[in-house]
Amino acid sequence: MKIVKLLPIVSLCMLLWDCTNDEPIGVADPLYESVPSIANCTPGSLSEAEKLKILTYVNSVRRLHNLPDVEYDNLRDRLAQEAAMIGAASADISAAIVESDFCYLENAALECGRGNRSLWGSATAKWPASEIHVNDWMTELNSSNINDRRRILDPFLKNITFGRIIGTPKKGDFKYVSSAMLLTGGNADLGDAEIPYVAYPQGTYGAKLFDPNSILSFSVLHDKAVKSNNGASSVDFSEAAVEVSVGSQPMDIVEGSLACDYSNCGLPNNLQWKVQGLTKNVTYTVRIVGVKVAGETRNFEYTFSFK
Repeated sequence: MKIVKLLPIVSLCMLLWDCTNDEPIGVADPLYESVPSIANCTPGSLSEAEKLKILTYVNSVRRLHNLPDVEYDNLRDRLAQEAAMIGAASADISAAIVESDFCYLENAALECGRGNRSLWGSATAKWPASEIHVNDWMTELNSSNINDRRRILDPFLKNITFGRIIGTPKKGDFKYVSSAMLLTGGNADLGDAEIPYVAYPQGTYGAKLFDPNSILSFSVLHDKAVKSNNGASSVDFSEAAVEVSVGSQPMDIVEGSLACDYSNCGLPNNLQWKVQGLTKNVTYTVRIVGVKVAGETRNFEYTFSFK
């Protein structure tokens, strides 16, 4: 869950509806089909064009990892909007949701606890494009975990639903907010897909999707038929070691940052670490050794760069 200040220098990347007065500031590619109202807790609905943009963007991220495309689930549109509304009304997504919160709805509150949430605040109504929330979930700069990223990069992910509310909150320090919610679901058939692992970052990444201060991560896909078979019973990181290098020169792993877990968020195995001194336009090699997969010790190697 993220709360980030949106600085006044952020430019208007696309024409959006201004929810502060329910009047459109542009007619090309509108954000909403039905404009929400934070004051009245009315969730509104995103335009088909906006939903397609988010779906296309999420799939472009997944293709960087050779992951199958996901579909858009229109049946949960209102639920995603209602969940985004809770964060927008209070200009806060950091605390547990309670019934006394503005625009509270039980089902929406439940989704807030198991989906991706992002909140941007600003003193000016210079709304960014919705993709900025996806970038937020990928870099995880404002989070204590990488659960949001893991949901987006889940090989078994089948569908998504996106919700977004912009406007003036009922309370808080921000004059304007953009609150976003991503619901994930389904169980995709991976068939003959060749996905031995999911690493972040891998290949060539854009700076919007990776920051030198981001946590790097790695998960093994052992069983393509049953997601739960990729947990601690099949993948063991207890003796794994990680090396990141430029040519023959090793980089420093941040002390205490190497950790693993088997939470059921995306693939149920995760190895993560941070690296000091990463810079743009440099190709790094990652070597992960000593991973036990179904009792067999395996080593992995891949490269990444960002620009």
